[in-house]
Amino acid sequence: MDDEFNVEGDAHAVSAQILTSLAQAKLHTSRTEAGIQARAGSDFLFRLLGTPLGSSHLPVGVDVRLISAGDYTRVSATAYDRLGWYFNKKLVWGEHVMDRKLTDLLNAVRAAANKSPLPERKATFSP
Repeated sequence: MDDEFNVEGDAHAVSAQILTSLAQAKLHTSRTEAGIQARAGSDFLFRLLGTPLGSSHLPVGVDVRLISAGDYTRVSATAYDRLGWYFNKKLVWGEHVMDRKLTDLLNAVRAAANKSPLPERKATFSP
């Protein structure tokens, strides 16, 4: 699931603002060559314990890329599941939960950049 938007300011300041906000949201964050990576949940625990953990433990991530373009910064974010490979459909109990989690990640990036939130979006899934 992807999102793109522009923010006033230089990429370094916008990156620091987003990184701080994602860390405060209890996501595991790191800087990458392209920008920021944030993760939540554990694929291992989810495979081991499954849905009793609840949707707050779903393994998801977001990659944020920042490109300076004069007076503004172009922010591109890609949210994804970290469920790994499955023999059949990954989420037999409802893809809408993952759609919500991925949209929430994109909205966390938007909130950090003072942008309006997205409505819930649909992701495409494959086994």
